Amino acid sequence: MIPKDFVEQAIGHSPGGVCPFAIKPNVDVYLDESLRDFDWIYPAAGDSQSAVELTPNELEKYSSAKDWVDVAKD
Repeated sequence: MIPKDFVEQAIGHSPGGVCPFAIKPNVDVYLDESLRDFDWIYPAAGDSQSAVELTPNELEKYSSAKDWVDVAKD
């Protein structure tokens, strides 16, 4: 995890509003496999007061995700 003091500098959004799209071009996006369990996902949309409604397929498309990964710990 990125320390909160460096999030905006590294990603382009402040903590609480970090979304997987409209971010700096050198940031890789990975999506957690568990998101596929939901019909709708509500990621942040650039600030702490905004969100969007997307399907998992839309999230993958609009985020230009590199891959789906399992981030759960055993």
